[in-house]
Amino acid sequence: MNVLRIALNDVRVVLKDRMVVVWWLAMPLAFVFMFSFMVRDRTQDSTWLPVVQLDDHDLADIFIEQLRAEKYYVEVKPAGDVNQVGNWSRALVIPATFSERILAGKRVDLSLTKGQGSPEKLLAAQALLVRALIRFNAAIAAVDLIERGWSDEAKNDLLAELARPPQLSVENKQHFSLRPPPSGFAFTLPAYLVMFTMMMTVMYGGITLAQERAEKRMSRLVAAPVSVFEIFLGKMLGKMLQPVLQGGLLIAAGVTVFRVNLGDHPLALTPVIVCFAFFCGSLGLLFGVLFRTEQQITGLGILATLVLAALGGCWWPLDVVPQTFKTIALFTPSYWAIQGLHDVMSFGKSWLDVLPECGVLVAFGAAITAIAIPLFHWD
Repeated sequence: MNVLRIALNDVRVVLKDRMVVVWWLAMPLAFVFMFSFMVRDRTQDSTWLPVVQLDDHDLADIFIEQLRAEKYYVEVKPAGDVNQVGNWSRALVIPATFSERILAGKRVDLSLTKGQGSPEKLLAAQALLVRALIRFNAAIAAVDLIERGWSDEAKNDLLAELARPPQLSVENKQHFSLRPPPSGFAFTLPAYLVMFTMMMTVMYGGITLAQERAEKRMSRLVAAPVSVFEIFLGKMLGKMLQPVLQGGLLIAAGVTVFRVNLGDHPLALTPVIVCFAFFCGSLGLLFGVLFRTEQQITGLGILATLVLAALGGCWWPLDVVPQTFKTIALFTPSYWAIQGLHDVMSFGKSWLDVLPECGVLVAFGAAITAIAIPLFHWD
């Protein structure tokens, strides 16, 4: 009971600070929002395609509508803009003889120009264009447009054929191991949850412990009918409760504000958060017993947590870093915390699947606690 009272008192002292809402919630959510645009999956966007239409025949209009049906964001440009295509990342030019040659049964070559832009987006545009051409040619053959010639009846038959659903479709069923890597809010929420939780636990946890020693509150606590072991456990539990509360608030805000999916087994986040909180609590306790001034804890605490965040993959996906840094990341607790959160939220894993990550986090926390125990003092 004494342990719980000491822990809850530590949490109460932290919550009395009016800035705790800013540092626990507002600042992390602002980072989640701002940096989500840097890591969002751009392949899911509608593919922008400017089309220079040199043919004013209805058949060219129908072809452009087919492009829109293939999820293109088509922007039709006037014929006078044909000289501007080199300034765009890509553009499709429909020649003036497009409809005439098709109705005559002759081959038509379309020009898809390439400018300065993302190679991935150009590849997506090419894939959609091929699909649109196959669909359009199949519809022309199905209504026998070349033999019938152009008429209102042939036009209506072509439109009806293009509107028909495909007779062969593919049902896409995903296993968690085949899901795409997290991007956007799904990446930044776990990443900045880990970074800010570490930082705030070191800041609030370490500073409050240093202040208690400076104001002799620790000495008065030792004089009370409480053992030193209970004091240590109470302080440790208090430092753990802070990241648990902050992590829970950030996850709730992520679901409410950013509509982040918590995966197929959201309750499996509990052991990850608790084990990560144990590490954060031990880190905050260590800074509190190592340093005596607020300036030391603030400066060194921010530096340490930023280094751990950068090396562990909080700032950018580890897929973009060299193999050396991927190996270094395995020795950081931030990496294992992010991995555990992503396993549940992005890849649908359950309790048993996150046990390795939880075990590594507990090992980090235990090692730091073992260092902090002999350094713990109250004077």
